[in-house]
Amino acid sequence: MRLTLTLLLLAAAATVAFLAVGRDDESPTATDSGALTTVGDSLNVGTDPYLREALPHWDIAAQDQEGRSTEQGLAVLREQRSALAPVVVVSLGTNDAEGTEARFRELVDEAIALVGPDRCLVWATIVRDGTERTGFDDVLRNAADEHPNVRLVDWAGLVAENEDLLEGDLVHGTPAGYARRAEATADALRTCPARGPA
Repeated sequence: MRLTLTLLLLAAAATVAFLAVGRDDESPTATDSGALTTVGDSLNVGTDPYLREALPHWDIAAQDQEGRSTEQGLAVLREQRSALAPVVVVSLGTNDAEGTEARFRELVDEAIALVGPDRCLVWATIVRDGTERTGFDDVLRNAADEHPNVRLVDWAGLVAENEDLLEGDLVHGTPAGYARRAEATADALRTCPARGPA
């Protein structure tokens, strides 16, 4: 009886080991696959190849353009509303004029409404001329506090910790900066309540 039990335990252990070795480590799981739409400016353009590396099993539809303002980005969100993926990654605010924080707040509120409560909105905090655009980022932080489906990528915090993440123009990322931004974006969207295919 004891010998039979021992043999059964050994067989079970061998089966578990075989399954563990035979599993394809590259196969996606529920936490590393999904669909997302990016809507943003040149910072999203620069981040895009690194984000695709960080999320190899995700379906990424890029709707980004250099020099885009938040007003222009909202036009894209309005146009794409029905086609947006469950996760929407936004980089807007860098090209907005100083003193337009009140309008930015209105546009962020509209973006949240367009994305809707069943999608996740991931928005990067904003750096211009090497410093955080605090008024704009306060709007984003308030939105994240008020809406459970809004996530922030703390680009301003990353740059404050390491200024070498910025190019000489003090706006765009270096290759290392974009890679770090992509990693932070991937980390943020993995916490989203919705990640599956549309």
